[in-house]
Amino acid sequence: MGVTLRDAPGFAVTTARLFAVQSAWSYERMLGIGFGHAIEPLLRPLRAQGGTRYAEALARQSRFFNAHPFVTSIAVGAAARAELDGEPPERIERLRAALCGPLGALGDRLIWAGWLPACVGIGLLLVAVGAGAWGVAAFFALFNVVHVGLLVWGLSAGWQSGMRVAVALANPFLQRGLEVVGPLAALAV
Repeated sequence: MGVTLRDAPGFAVTTARLFAVQSAWSYERMLGIGFGHAIEPLLRPLRAQGGTRYAEALARQSRFFNAHPFVTSIAVGAAARAELDGEPPERIERLRAALCGPLGALGDRLIWAGWLPACVGIGLLLVAVGAGAWGVAAFFALFNVVHVGLLVWGLSAGWQSGMRVAVALANPFLQRGLEVVGPLAALAV
């Protein structure tokens, strides 16, 4: 497929919807409904190929999915690309199932165990030295720069990789981030 993600219809809407991927969280489907809601704009070209293909793809993408919400964008991009490339439904379902564990572990280590404590430590340090509200603003700015950057990068990386999404997960940026963020969090705290 020669279409880049940024040229794909629905890229901006999907990006915005990824911020609300947890809004329909449930014990039965975890992030599945939010996943389906986020991916829907990227699946719209399937309507032109027949309404049943679009409906089946959307139903498939709204099933159970459990991963870290900040890196779910990688799976959204990969699944959308696989659907538009016409991959068999069984392969797409296996892709989604296979991504749950690695994306959950990656997000937990990178964000919850590393970046969040580092940002909290920096924000508290700034408040302690008299920065007041600027320390709080610094926390939010630092934390969300990585959050938004990871979300947009993940969507693009998943789209580019499609079924070969393991290539995106092996990205040196992510691997280096995992090495750096733990010690950074310990130092900041």
